[in-house]
Amino acid sequence: MELETKTKETRYLLVNATTRRGLKSQVTGVVGVAQDVTDDRNHSAELQKMHSMRASQETKVETERNMTAYFAHELRNPLHAIDIALDLMPNSLETVDHEAFELCRSMKLCTSFMSTIMNNLLDVRKMEEGKMTLHLKVTSISKIMGEVERMLRPSVKSGVKLILNLVDLTKENTWIMADSHRLQQIYTNVITNAIKYTTKGSITLSFRWDGNFGVFHCVDTGPGIPKSQQKDLFGRFVQRGGAPGTGLGLAISKHLVEICGGSIHFISDPSVGPGTTCVVSIPFSKCFEPTKPLIQEGMEACQPIKRPLRFLIIDDLSMNRTMLKRRIKKFIATSPETTFCDVVNGEEALKICEKEDFDVIVVDQFMEEAGGVLLGTDVVLAMRSRKIGSVIIGCSGNDISGTFLAHGCQYVWKKPMPKNDIIIKQLKTALEHVPFTKEKGWTPWKEGKKDGGEELD
Repeated sequence: MELETKTKETRYLLVNATTRRGLKSQVTGVVGVAQDVTDDRNHSAELQKMHSMRASQETKVETERNMTAYFAHELRNPLHAIDIALDLMPNSLETVDHEAFELCRSMKLCTSFMSTIMNNLLDVRKMEEGKMTLHLKVTSISKIMGEVERMLRPSVKSGVKLILNLVDLTKENTWIMADSHRLQQIYTNVITNAIKYTTKGSITLSFRWDGNFGVFHCVDTGPGIPKSQQKDLFGRFVQRGGAPGTGLGLAISKHLVEICGGSIHFISDPSVGPGTTCVVSIPFSKCFEPTKPLIQEGMEACQPIKRPLRFLIIDDLSMNRTMLKRRIKKFIATSPETTFCDVVNGEEALKICEKEDFDVIVVDQFMEEAGGVLLGTDVVLAMRSRKIGSVIIGCSGNDISGTFLAHGCQYVWKKPMPKNDIIIKQLKTALEHVPFTKEKGWTPWKEGKKDGGEELD
């Protein structure tokens, strides 16, 4: 019951009462006990409010995550087309029109920057969900460092020297077991941070061994990092001095380094002098250098496919279909007899596959522009259930590789698409080991051989 005290305060009482009876069962009185439960009631209301706020916050966070994934996909479509268009520019452009060549190079840098931002946003989501994983293989630390240096050199400010010092690396100690993509991502994020704040002087990159730990140093002559800001360096969306970017690179790098069992820290004190040193220390398993035949085999695997192929491209955007066909024709499957068929949604694709056979099918995930109901993953599942034995490649701006692969894809291309040599290797491997071909009476082929097994000229 509700009770108002003399001080006008509202209190809540829990009242229990029972009757008292005489010898003849007549009611002689009532015994009651009143318990003040105001505090318990208020506490319960507060808990309910907190649970409601938490549920609301979780819904908001999930909505933000889904929006991030959605926008990443939508932005990747035009970015994907621009990236392919720039790759298709003739090599002679630099000598014919140097100004146009420089504009194209600037556009390429911009698309690379945009792609990095989107990848960082999606990586943050992976971190939150605990889905960040490593894929180890034999790789060369010298090669990784060289690729990072070449990629970032154009973005270094005028008057700043970018120095790569790998004197401690030899043929015997450069080969390691590592996730080359993630390792490159760590070093790129660290060096990009140095490039942002270094306007004169130099940025020196070096690598040395300390036992089984590979220690990477990035030393710049920038203004340095105040002590008060150093504790927040690895936080998400943290930026200093209005520099461009999302403020996610270092947070992702720290997470990746810790997954590898390593550490990352900065050394800087502007009160003593300018400059900052970033130290990344990661344990690696050292490996022997791959044999020459393996290296030669890898080089041959990057050569364009000469055999005529028949492609089916499923995408609701005409721009994407056109650019993908041009790229495949110019760099990947270069036979004049290679043909293409393209449709705008999964329903049309299933109909045409009832009448025609294809060597390779590339399917986008979302095709709502063309009124399609089926998602790309649904299309793949339907094709495999109908014993369609083509190589199927999933294509999406989102990280749904697991679903595509589980439904029957051999590979998944994230937008913007992988490099040409990666695509060529994947297609050659998939075409030689198609698991579904026997069900339709087909046989896998090998590059350089006819159907009957004879060598091609």
